[in-house]
Amino acid sequence: EDTYQDEVLTNGHHLAAGFDPTPTNGEVRNPAACIYAIPELADLGRVFRSSTPISLTEEETEYVVKCIKHILDEHVVLQFIIQNTVDDQRMENVVLDIESDSGTSYAIIGDVPAEMVEYGKTVSAFTVLQRQTVESMQPVCFSCQLNFNVVQVDSDSGEPLGDVYTEEYPLENLLITPSDYMAKIGVADFRQAWNGTDDRNEALGKFTLPVKALEHAVSSLIQSLGMVPCDGTGEFPGGDSSDRKQHMLHLAGKFLGGHEVLARAQLTVRPGEGTLLRVAVRCDDKAVSVAVMSCIN
Repeated sequence: EDTYQDEVLTNGHHLAAGFDPTPTNGEVRNPAACIYAIPELADLGRVFRSSTPISLTEEETEYVVKCIKHILDEHVVLQFIIQNTVDDQRMENVVLDIESDSGTSYAIIGDVPAEMVEYGKTVSAFTVLQRQTVESMQPVCFSCQLNFNVVQVDSDSGEPLGDVYTEEYPLENLLITPSDYMAKIGVADFRQAWNGTDDRNEALGKFTLPVKALEHAVSSLIQSLGMVPCDGTGEFPGGDSSDRKQHMLHLAGKFLGGHEVLARAQLTVRPGEGTLLRVAVRCDDKAVSVAVMSCIN
């Protein structure tokens, strides 16, 4: 069953330390269950959506780390899933040191260390961020590093051998974008929904994508915006786009706060130049439209 240990004082916040994310009995667990299992995290409110796990290391490394981004009304909780694959080491007091490339766009207000990660075990540590306002929302890149104590142990018995030292272990960068605040919820009739949305809150953009294959450009745009294709526009007739030079893509989603977001994108392949993208985003909140548009780079 879910486990968490005694509370510790971290960044001025009492938070329960360590959480083992491994499901038991083959159960399929709600990815937000770990948030609700720790009272101090549960007090932050309901999770709007959780991302799929993102690898921050190679699978073959001695410490394997993945991250799930949990989006709440006013916070982002980063769950770092840590696996120790070194048979003669035990990790203790594992905390994440993260730093953004954009100053104060997110504020770190607390964290939950993993008190112990033994060989072959997988345990989660958490970092709590105060999220951006929608008006200032933009993609933010975080540098990440594991800080922890290494306890040398007997690889057979697991008993400590007495040697302890500190370790700093760099991870891959982590990106948080407005698309993380988007739930993939479509609409039954895109044209009707589009015509019924006020264009005064519309954001327009024109981009040149380096992708030369139309199918790859469509796939990349869907992933960047975190939305769901409508009217079958995410696919190509016959499954082959090699002979097509132009495509119209309709997308829909539900942004944090219950805002319905719609996007129309026209993609045109230009030989030798890449793919020209013209996109319009509509929502009942202009700030959301602008934030969604910022996901395209």
